[in-house]
Amino acid sequence: MRIIPLIPFLLLATSPLALTQQTTLATESFDYGAGPLGGQAGGSGWHNEWWSGGNFDDAMVTYPGLDGIGGAARTNYEHAGSYRMPSIGGWGSILDPDNDALGADGTSMWISFDSMRDPNSDDSYGGIVLNMAWVGEGLFIGSPWGSDEWGIEVPWVTGPTFVAGSSVDTQAHLVCRIDFLPGDERVQLWVNPASDYPTTAGDIDIMLPDFRFNEFKMTSGSGSATGFLFDDLELAAEGDLGVGLGIRNLIAGQPATITVQGAAPGNNILVAYSLTGPGPSPTPLGNVDLSAPIRQMQPFPADANGQLVFDVMIPPGTTGMPVFLQAAELLAGGGGNLSNSLAVSIQ
Repeated sequence: MRIIPLIPFLLLATSPLALTQQTTLATESFDYGAGPLGGQAGGSGWHNEWWSGGNFDDAMVTYPGLDGIGGAARTNYEHAGSYRMPSIGGWGSILDPDNDALGADGTSMWISFDSMRDPNSDDSYGGIVLNMAWVGEGLFIGSPWGSDEWGIEVPWVTGPTFVAGSSVDTQAHLVCRIDFLPGDERVQLWVNPASDYPTTAGDIDIMLPDFRFNEFKMTSGSGSATGFLFDDLELAAEGDLGVGLGIRNLIAGQPATITVQGAAPGNNILVAYSLTGPGPSPTPLGNVDLSAPIRQMQPFPADANGQLVFDVMIPPGTTGMPVFLQAAELLAGGGGNLSNSLAVSIQ
């Protein structure tokens, strides 16, 4: 395949990030302009933009944010939902083979976010639900109905479990670990842990009925004045999943940032993309999730932490164009390791 310079790009000098025993799949910090959340497509590792009702305003972006940077999302209507799917194509090792959703037996997921009830709200519940799109709700993380404390439940299946003494009226950083096991799942919840990946005993440690998920839902309700706040949402998988590709700020006329992690330091990383479809297409490295013609960007070496970060300038007038991306770590002796694939649309 030859290089087709459809989108010129600039290699950026950035501070390296230390890799851990977890692999970040998606992040969202709600750093948009104040207004409706629907249609916003920032963050990294997402398959689509936020869907937030027919008028885009089931949740609103409000300032200041809970994480001290940018904005936060605030629910806006009782019992409504705002939905977004992480981009999980290519992460075969953590997907259930029966439905291609997150939660294959033997894998572990981490979900974390900041939250609190809006000071002007009296909602009786609010949280983030791990959904199977068009199927049903899996795990509710936040404040289930029945107490003004933080907790978890599987909606309509189990009763809630709360962290005694916690309060939804005080901003908290919630961290949830799910160990997907044959049969029931082990779920742990920490409120304001000292680490993003705590190893201490959870404030809740419980077995819950089997579930899978491929979508996040933010929701609140059962009050006369709506409003739960959410910020700094992150999805990660336990362990090293190999080469990971992400993209953020994919907006026409602006630079988008591409990140690749999990390569060996010094190995060249090649990012390729298609504007026509998700493949599969055979290549010397194996089948890729890209349709011909496949464009390649210039390879660059991974830094000392096995990462590569660069910007690509997205041409004006391309809003709505679908883009399919995949990366490869090129090995010195030949061959390479393929990353996860992304299917996104330019905003």
